[in-house]
Amino acid sequence: MASHSRHAGHDKYKSRIDSLIKSYIAEDSSPESQAHSAKYLAVLVSGYLEQAIKELLLHYASKGARPQISRYIEETWPRSRNMNTKNINDILAQFNSKWSEEFSSWLEQEDNRKRNINSIVRWRNGIAHGQESNTTGVTLVSVRTAFTTIVGLVTLIDAMVKQ
Repeated sequence: MASHSRHAGHDKYKSRIDSLIKSYIAEDSSPESQAHSAKYLAVLVSGYLEQAIKELLLHYASKGARPQISRYIEETWPRSRNMNTKNINDILAQFNSKWSEEFSSWLEQEDNRKRNINSIVRWRNGIAHGQESNTTGVTLVSVRTAFTTIVGLVTLIDAMVKQ
């Protein structure tokens, strides 16, 4: 798949989430409606994280690899994987140990990065499994903050795979 089409997928998804966050925050709605919107956005942001990492790494794997190897990596990619920081680190390490080190360093540069990423994944799981007690921190502001962190992570991974 061409570079443009790989990046167009997650860039378009990112733009959609960004627009939704802005529109929900701008709305003057009830607290119940805002809570519902925040949960919906948490699921979308978690999906964006998973999809963007997958697209970037599969595109990297397809560059210069034999088609059979690229297809094998794509076909064996986990159908669903919680993209918490541990799993992201494990995946990056499987591709390149330096990427894992860069990711760990990036996480340590700001205290809230690890928490933001892990929270969005935990919230998505709580929402998907009807565990309301796991979603108490889900607000439009917290989801927007996590989304900003995740966009930064996607930018980091994009830069790493281009080196």
